[in-house]
Amino acid sequence: MKYCSKCGKQIMDEAVICPGCGCAVAGAPTVQNNQNQEESPALATVGTIFAILMPIVGLILGIIGACKYKTEDLKKKSIGVIVASIGMWVFWFFILMAMGM
Repeated sequence: MKYCSKCGKQIMDEAVICPGCGCAVAGAPTVQNNQNQEESPALATVGTIFAILMPIVGLILGIIGACKYKTEDLKKKSIGVIVASIGMWVFWFFILMAMGM
């Protein structure tokens, strides 16, 4: 058994978080943020498809992608999805107006 360095409570040897204070236990493995990890373009790709088929879903996915992505290229693609979704809304509005609906 070992003791928490923050509150002094006795904790199990394999514990990574103190049950008393919730602090990380000294020597516990920490999660490292891998900056070299590539982002998946799946959200931008799916958003592009939905921008044409279902503009509201494409708009939502574009906004999520624009907020989530850190890569400039993927962020621009997500903004393009937003623009395409709005463009499809305008297109369908004029089509329905021309049909007299």
